[in-house]
Amino acid sequence: MNFKEFDLSSLIKLKYGKNQKKVEDKNGKFPIFGTGGLMGYATDFLYDKPSVLIPRKGSISNVYYQQTPFWTVDTLFYTEINENLIIPKYLYYYISRIDLNKYNEGTTIPSLRSDTLNHLKINVPPILYQKQVLKLLSNIDNILKNNNQLNQNLILIFIYSLISLIIFII
Repeated sequence: MNFKEFDLSSLIKLKYGKNQKKVEDKNGKFPIFGTGGLMGYATDFLYDKPSVLIPRKGSISNVYYQQTPFWTVDTLFYTEINENLIIPKYLYYYISRIDLNKYNEGTTIPSLRSDTLNHLKINVPPILYQKQVLKLLSNIDNILKNNNQLNQNLILIFIYSLISLIIFII
């Protein structure tokens, strides 16, 4: 397999999120993400293409993938991805494997600098190979999603059964 090594900056442009106060609305249709995940909804989006969201401050190992329009706050980078070189979801899986905590540059709050991220070395296979890997990973994701749903249903059944038993005893 012919992998090519790139600096991350050759594959993406890191962009800073923005303050959400002017666009935040509980009836908004665009998700607002922070380092901890979904924070609310916005009336406008910051970016509308597939992107890997990389924490800048706080929980720096919480990498996200978003393929629909979204807003990110200023503690989270979003990425403009060169899709001629790498498929966005493939990049997400690749970056998710990296222990970003070892690049922490904060003293009290974990932090990542764009310069540090831009110099990360990424080994990229041909697009056809990326598609094959994504097909396999997509199947695994679906199995995990189904198992999580099954587990949630089993927990609910257990709780309802326990409540019924308690009511019966009382």
